Amino acid sequence: MSGAMTVACRCGAVEIEISGEPVAQFYCHCDDCQIVHGGAYVPESVYPADAVRVVRGEPAAWTLKRNPRVTCRECGARLFIDVLALRLRGVNGYLLPPGRFQPQFHMQCQFAVRPVEDSLPHFKSRPARFGGSDETVDW
Repeated sequence: MSGAMTVACRCGAVEIEISGEPVAQFYCHCDDCQIVHGGAYVPESVYPADAVRVVRGEPAAWTLKRNPRVTCRECGARLFIDVLALRLRGVNGYLLPPGRFQPQFHMQCQFAVRPVEDSLPHFKSRPARFGGSDETVDW
């Protein structure tokens, strides 16, 4: 991706601008994401925190356990999560234009509701580069 990309929530009340390439793109199966998104797993496109900024609208921020999550006040769309300890922002992959989400792995599969069989690595917790062990699960 060259330059900046602007994406919006479903109703268009909030826009965010994303600069640069993602650090990683993956499916998260953690129990927090399951609760927040109401799904078995969530597509995340992760960037340095300063590469993702709100350019229109006034989203709401709230914290389930430790990381603030940013949501549209109008339609409730989940926009991004701030991973404070790593200075990263995980943008909801559903907001990206078609073809822009290219997942590299699954993580937190210890919480998986069901096995997902595909050609991607499935980490039990997190990959080592994000503070995990690189231990995988075998569906």
